[in-house]
Amino acid sequence: MKTGRIAVVVAFAAFAAAGCRCPAALAQSPVENTSYVADDGTRALRHSVIVPGAPAAVWTAFTTTDGYRSWAAPVAAVDFRLGGMFETSYAADGRLGAPGNIRNEIVAVLPQRMFALRNRQAPPDVPFDAAIFQALNTVVQFDDVGGGFTRVTVTMPGYRHDEAHDRIYKFFDWGNAATLAALRERFAKGPKDWSKPAA
Repeated sequence: MKTGRIAVVVAFAAFAAAGCRCPAALAQSPVENTSYVADDGTRALRHSVIVPGAPAAVWTAFTTTDGYRSWAAPVAAVDFRLGGMFETSYAADGRLGAPGNIRNEIVAVLPQRMFALRNRQAPPDVPFDAAIFQALNTVVQFDDVGGGFTRVTVTMPGYRHDEAHDRIYKFFDWGNAATLAALRERFAKGPKDWSKPAA
């Protein structure tokens, strides 16, 4: 399914169908949606999940190449620094550097606490206006909730009330929730084996 493959890393959005390879049980995952309308009238998507892993381990799973490949994408490279890039592909024959890969720039970092991304290269077949999407930021936050657990929150602010923004909002409302479900699954059941077919 093209939608799931694109969503996964375009903004830490998602894992489903062919791109996700997530068990069907993830559809019932305990991801909380606390999206809201800001004071200026724009909308913010906000999803969070409690991950059964210590903050340092969850941070590493997001911010290193090996960590990210263990749950998010079979082809990935993470250059984690301000101005660095997340690059990913979900194609069976994918390779780093391919023109259709997803590339997200790191635009803010508070080590072990949060980072923010902005998309710089989206696949050519995204089902929304890529230029509008590339004006949005995605913020990923990590909070220690004790007992070896971490709350991870993904927020995408700045959605206006128009048809173009509505399409992006709907896409990532599902996608970001699925991404967090997949992250939780990685810590609950172990790293993803990308050689196995989707469940």
